[in-house]
Amino acid sequence: MVKVDISSRQMLDKIEELVLKAKQANSEDKVQGYVIAIKSLCEVMVDEKAGNISIPKPITLSQPVMSATSNVEPVKMEEANGESLFDF
Repeated sequence: MVKVDISSRQMLDKIEELVLKAKQANSEDKVQGYVIAIKSLCEVMVDEKAGNISIPKPITLSQPVMSATSNVEPVKMEEANGESLFDF
């Protein structure tokens, strides 16, 4: 597990910055966004003190990735001059 050291002071400074932005926001949607961000930072601080922070494992693909090439025929358009996207 990777540990990132961020001080409580840095977190509080960021929360303060977001509070100021929320006060200056010109719509309730923007205020709500800042409040959610502030809440998230507070939860991180509380969880960090409780020792509950963990970094999720990387996601692995369970299905094969489709090949970039396929057997699909290009679309024919009457107004097109050729098969390339750059033919006008």
